[in-house]
Amino acid sequence: MDCRYCHTSVEASHEANIPPTQTCMNCHNIVDVDADELALVQESWKTGKPIEWVKVHMLPDYAYFNHAVHVDANIGCASCHGRIDQMEIVEQAEPLSMGWCLDCHRDPAKHIRPDNVSVTQMDWVAPEGHEEIMNEYIKIHGISPPEDCTACHR
Repeated sequence: MDCRYCHTSVEASHEANIPPTQTCMNCHNIVDVDADELALVQESWKTGKPIEWVKVHMLPDYAYFNHAVHVDANIGCASCHGRIDQMEIVEQAEPLSMGWCLDCHRDPAKHIRPDNVSVTQMDWVAPEGHEEIMNEYIKIHGISPPEDCTACHR
């Protein structure tokens, strides 16, 4: 399932957004209808009360992250979020620390996908020679991830 089905604003906003119950029910009114794990979704659907989502991917409040910029640069969702498609319960797969982010900003080639590969394709594996090709892609497209403090600390 494409991440953008639920996270509709990820290409245009700094936030990925949390889907409304209706989005969940588009599938879950016929898939896993009686699953215990969906009790909150079913209750929300019946009462109209929004689900109080629990944040999973933690960044400090003082750190700014823009999803749209990363999607526009063809960074695969799995690079930061891991294989969500294989998680029964979503958990933070990467540290999302300042050092971890800076490592990617300094050498983004391994996380950038070719134009013909969706950023939401969870099982994509970089082929041999990918980083060299992407280093050229970075030059052609003028991709220059910021490394200064104000990029994330606003």
